[in-house]
Amino acid sequence: MKHLVSLALLLAAMPLRAAAPDDSVTRINAMPARDGWFVCDAVSGPYALFAGKPDARGASIITLLDRRSGKFDTQSYQVGPPDPGAGQIHWPLSRGAQVVGDVHGVNPEMIDGGDATVPPIVEVKLDDKQLSCRWLAHTRFIGVDSRRSVVVTETTQGLVYQSFDFLKRGPVTRPDGVQQSNKPTLRLLGGSEIVGARGGFRFANADFVYFVQRPRRTEPAAILVTQRGRLAHTERLVGFTYAPPIGRAPEKLSAALDAGAVWSGEGLEACRARSEGIGECLIEQMRKGGASLGSIAFSQKLVAAGDPGYVSAWKQVGPIGVATVTYPFRANTNMATVLVPAAGDPILADAYELTAEDKARADYRAAQAEHPDAFPVPPGDVSFGKTPSGNLRVLLTTPTAVCHACAPAGSIVVGFDFDAAGHYLGAGVIAVA
Repeated sequence: MKHLVSLALLLAAMPLRAAAPDDSVTRINAMPARDGWFVCDAVSGPYALFAGKPDARGASIITLLDRRSGKFDTQSYQVGPPDPGAGQIHWPLSRGAQVVGDVHGVNPEMIDGGDATVPPIVEVKLDDKQLSCRWLAHTRFIGVDSRRSVVVTETTQGLVYQSFDFLKRGPVTRPDGVQQSNKPTLRLLGGSEIVGARGGFRFANADFVYFVQRPRRTEPAAILVTQRGRLAHTERLVGFTYAPPIGRAPEKLSAALDAGAVWSGEGLEACRARSEGIGECLIEQMRKGGASLGSIAFSQKLVAAGDPGYVSAWKQVGPIGVATVTYPFRANTNMATVLVPAAGDPILADAYELTAEDKARADYRAAQAEHPDAFPVPPGDVSFGKTPSGNLRVLLTTPTAVCHACAPAGSIVVGFDFDAAGHYLGAGVIAVA
């Protein structure tokens, strides 16, 4: 959507130690939901396997998913002591008193360059089934369900998203002695990592945005896909493994905008007297006035866009922040409303553009017939409600008039919808008067 103006300000990366397999977290949501040992996404056969973390007695609940039928087979196995040798590790699996399988891993210390960020389990034998498990170096996330698998890796190109559709998987590739995978169905570069209550990864692809959502506590991980800002697809994963950042801090997309970004505007009289360098003067006064780093970073973004301004007010409603932005050097429309979700880019609400669906509304056509030259005159009033499905709806009621100084001719109400995690779902006209 054109009104999705990206004002994301990313935190500078800070060095961290490299992640290791022991730092990773695995969660399985096949019944019974449980903490995981590893997930095995078979690259050559029609199976996925989800191994629960062994308990104090060495028992692991293992679920085998047949992706052709969607059928789950869950049983408890006894995990024997590891048998290391020549850089390999084997764990026997027993049911009753009989050995019926084997988990084959690689010693992480044998893998060069700190590439092993998630457990390097490469094969699982279970009864008559032999699974070769997808494993890629520098994996930050792998999530699996019956239809597809999603892997996020951190490479020299940055974060990379790869999706592997079960029905479209290609031949197995093994670029070295450990990695094994297929050609991805979809590959995206240039992702961002989101931190906060609902962390994960975000990748843009033309009109589509892919959110890899790492959940809190016992919830399943999910893939959320939006098209032009509207939720197009949600897929909850049976199991996932997540590894922390590798040598860098994650980016918090809305980090520069929070309640601490509010600034008083003190000292701007000195800037108005200037004929040039107004934006630089604004930043200078903000620094002198003790504005936060986030506030200054946001204003620098506006200055770079040729429209100097600053955050003058803030209201927080659940996962959504509502920032009032003041543009002190404009001739008209000196204030605007920016919606700041907990996850994703801030949205310049006043820049919403009417869709064909909006213009087809009977109340819009009636208002246009009575005042054909009227247009929205920000700022609007912000209120809050719920969508029919129970999601948060931010309502922006903006007066319309035939000129900036004219009396209001009516109003237009636009609703911006967000899910419980703070992801933007879309917007549309709610009422026209």
